[in-house]
Amino acid sequence: MPPSIASRPKPPASRVQPDETFGWLHHDVYRLFRKAWARRLQASGTGINPAKSRILAELRQRDGITQTELADCVEMEKAPLGRLLDSLEEQGLIERRNDPADRRVRRVYLMPPIDEITAGLWQAAFGMFETSVRGFTPEEYAQLMNFLERIKANLQESEETEA
Repeated sequence: MPPSIASRPKPPASRVQPDETFGWLHHDVYRLFRKAWARRLQASGTGINPAKSRILAELRQRDGITQTELADCVEMEKAPLGRLLDSLEEQGLIERRNDPADRRVRRVYLMPPIDEITAGLWQAAFGMFETSVRGFTPEEYAQLMNFLERIKANLQESEETEA
């Protein structure tokens, strides 16, 4: 059982000691982002759900990666990923091809019909982003981005040293 807040040792004055609110706040923001994203995708008329959007976003960055690499990138098991890829292929948005160097490997590529829905996906994304920072000044937004980059770097560094 974790020690109560009152019994935790006090950190040095120069170091921040987050309380449980820090974790819950991140969790709530992430949950609300996911819900808003699902709602906006449904309203976009693109026929894309959040899971498919993760796949398409990854392929935008790394078109032609293997199905195994894609599964790792989107943190999904191969079987459910395969079903989503089947659906995206039926929509004409992706194509799976055998790797020329290893016929056991399948690579995933975006197909031109993706261009027909890209505007709707961006509109959904930026609408959600704009809603989430409503009322921020440009300086506050820059500061938020800086803080998020620092949190990301800290977590990446921790992941690399613990791996």
